[in-house]
Amino acid sequence: MEAFQYRHELKFLCSESALYLMEDRVKCICRPDRHAGPEGAYVIRSLYFDTVDDDCLYENISGVNGRKKYRIRIYNNSRETIRLECKRSLGDRKAKETCLLTEEQCERLVRGADVRDVAEGQELLARFLAERSGRLLRPKVIVEYTRNPYVHSIGNVRITFDRDIFSSPEVERFLEKDISRRGILRPGEQLLEVKYDEVLPAAIREVLAGGRQLRRTSFSKYALCRVYGLR
Repeated sequence: MEAFQYRHELKFLCSESALYLMEDRVKCICRPDRHAGPEGAYVIRSLYFDTVDDDCLYENISGVNGRKKYRIRIYNNSRETIRLECKRSLGDRKAKETCLLTEEQCERLVRGADVRDVAEGQELLARFLAERSGRLLRPKVIVEYTRNPYVHSIGNVRITFDRDIFSSPEVERFLEKDISRRGILRPGEQLLEVKYDEVLPAAIREVLAGGRQLRRTSFSKYALCRVYGLR
C-alpha cells in the first residue's frame, strides 16, 4: 500500500450559494486548471465496477481502511480520451493509478467481454482483467457531474467544485451521449473537494475556515449513487 503516492482529500457539502461564494474566494488565490478549457469546467462521467456481492459498496459504507475500486472515466461525453482508474483509500488519503484505453477496449469492458490485446503501459488493465475474473467485477453504475477545478502550486493543491451530480443505471450505454439520469443530492446541494500532498497552504485553510456553511463529509459519489439506485 505504501508504495502508492497518497494525497489528502477533504470533502465538503454545501449549498449552491455557498459554493459560489467559496469559488469567488478561491479564484483570488488559485488559478483555473488548464484542463478545464475556456469555459473553466468539464463534465466527468465514470463507470464504476464492483463484485457480484457489492464488496466495494459495503466496504465504503462501513469505512473499511485500505480499500480500492475500479472505474472507467471519460470527459465531456467524448470518446477521445478514455481512462481506466484504480482509486485507493487509506483514511482521508487517496491514491490513483490510471491508464489509457482504446474505444474498443472500453466497449468490451462495458459488455463484460474479453479484452484480447493489452498494450505496453497498460499494466493496470492487465491487473484489472485478472481481478475481474477472480473477484467477478461487473459494471454497476454511472456517475456524472460538472467540475470547476482550480490549482495552487504550493502543496500541489487541487480544489474542485462539483455540481449537478447524477446517477444512471444504464451501464451498457456508458459511451452514448444521452442516457437517463437522476440527481442524488437535495436541490441546491453541491460538493467541494480539496486535495493536497502534505501541507495545505495557510491561504487555503483561511478560505475553508471562512466557509461557515461547509459541512465536512466522507462523501462517496459511488456509494451514494449505488444506495440511491437501490431504493
